[in-house]
Amino acid sequence: MLPEIDPRAALPSMTPYYLMKCGQTALIPYYRPGDPAVASAITGLAGKYSSILLANHGPVVSAEMLEAAVFATEELEETAKLYLLLRGLNPRFLSPEQEKDLVKTFGLTLPGSEPFHGKTGCGSHLRKDER
Repeated sequence: MLPEIDPRAALPSMTPYYLMKCGQTALIPYYRPGDPAVASAITGLAGKYSSILLANHGPVVSAEMLEAAVFATEELEETAKLYLLLRGLNPRFLSPEQEKDLVKTFGLTLPGSEPFHGKTGCGSHLRKDER
């Protein structure tokens, strides 16, 4: 609901666990409940994002296993709480170098980046400008 939110990265990388479990979170515009167009908007992000926020609704999270999706949803909610609590206080987010280290170490695949074929990761995402 905040106007300054970047639709390609709705939340900043505040903790390693957010990046590892959720990747970057996309924001899609408002659709009324039941509007079939929301399915197309979500499908258009499939394979790029594993967590999506529906403007003025809530999250959609995907993972290979239900348990992983539940844990990612919990991490997304906690990161959103931190973001709101720390707004205007100049928090220290993960640096691009720290994000790159997580991508390399855990084999994360993020939007706009090629997968790193090192250790097994958890299918998260990184914005193209953060490669």
